[in-house]
Amino acid sequence: MTFRLTTIEAMARAIERARAANLFVQRTGIQRMYRVTNRDNGNQYVVNFFIRKSDRARFAHCTCPATTLCKHAAAASALNVMDAIARREAARIAEMPKAA
Repeated sequence: MTFRLTTIEAMARAIERARAANLFVQRTGIQRMYRVTNRDNGNQYVVNFFIRKSDRARFAHCTCPATTLCKHAAAASALNVMDAIARREAARIAEMPKAA
């Protein structure tokens, strides 16, 4: 299911569900795509994040059957944000002038 990331309230509810679960988030080999494993029951889902170019709207897609913003997307979002910051900082450092 694909979810538009629009409200803080929806994300807060999903974060609370994620905190209550025993979830493990891993990077895949694809940028902005994560594997989320429930350590209690072994279920695995894939979450990916994307931005629509036309209006810069943000979305998360999860392979789980949830109909509202899911705990898997909430759990993966923390790692996605960290990875985005790391990419931005690496690009900034790469553009810095070289020391003489």
